Amino acid sequence: MWDDARRFYFDLSVDGARGTVKTIAAYWTLLAGVAPPQRAAALARELDNPATFRTPHRVPSLAADESGFAPDDGDDWCGAVWPPTNMMVVRGLDRCGHTELARTIALNHLDHVAAVYLDTGTMWENYSPTRLAPGSPARADFVGWSGIGPIAFLLEYAIGLRPDAPNRTLTWTIRSEQRVGCERYRFGGLVVSLVCEAPDRAGRRELRVEGDGDFHLRVLLNERPHGFDLNAGEPLRVCL
Repeated sequence: MWDDARRFYFDLSVDGARGTVKTIAAYWTLLAGVAPPQRAAALARELDNPATFRTPHRVPSLAADESGFAPDDGDDWCGAVWPPTNMMVVRGLDRCGHTELARTIALNHLDHVAAVYLDTGTMWENYSPTRLAPGSPARADFVGWSGIGPIAFLLEYAIGLRPDAPNRTLTWTIRSEQRVGCERYRFGGLVVSLVCEAPDRAGRRELRVEGDGDFHLRVLLNERPHGFDLNAGEPLRVCL
C-alpha cells in the first residue's frame, strides 16, 4: 500500500492493484503502529501541506488536490471533516511521537466545532473543510461521535489532562496562560477537581487540587515537571 514516489499509503483494489487517491484512510497505519518512523514522518508532513490535508478545518477525508474534493460542504466522504477520523489521526500522531502536530489538529477541530455550535446551536455529524459550517449531508444533534471534540480534545489537549487509570496517575500539562482546570473530573474510579490560576505579577501560579481517593499527580508547567502524592480528602494548594 506504500508508494515510495508519492510517500503515502493508498488503498488496494480487490485484485491487489494500488489506488491513486489520497484519503484520510492512510492514517490508520499510524494508529495501528505499522508505519515505520520515516513513513510516519512523511504522513505527518502531508497533514501540514495546504494543498492536500491542511484545510482551514482539519483534517478533510479526501485530499484537497483530488478531483472529487468538495471544498464547500465536503459532500460526505469527498472532503468533509469527520470527528472519528480526526480522533484516529490525532491518536496516531501521538503514538508516533508527533505530539505537537496532534495537539494543533485537535485544537483546530475543537475551535471549529465550537464556532459552528455557537452559530447553529447543535453538533453535526461532519463539517465543511473550508467554512465554519456543517458538512452536507450531515445530521444535526449528532453527539455520538461529534462529542469527541468538546469532550476528549477539550480535556486532553486544551486543558491538558491525561489519565493513567490502572496506575492511579494523572498527568496535567498546563499550557494556557489563563485560569484553567476541571471540576469533578473522573478517572479510575476517582473524582478530582483541579484549578490553576493565571500567573500573578511575579509569574507564579497557584495550583489547587483535591480528590476523593489517593492518586499521583504529575504537573508539567513551563516544561518543568512537578510530582505530588495526594490522599483522599486532603487538598493540595501550592504555588509554582
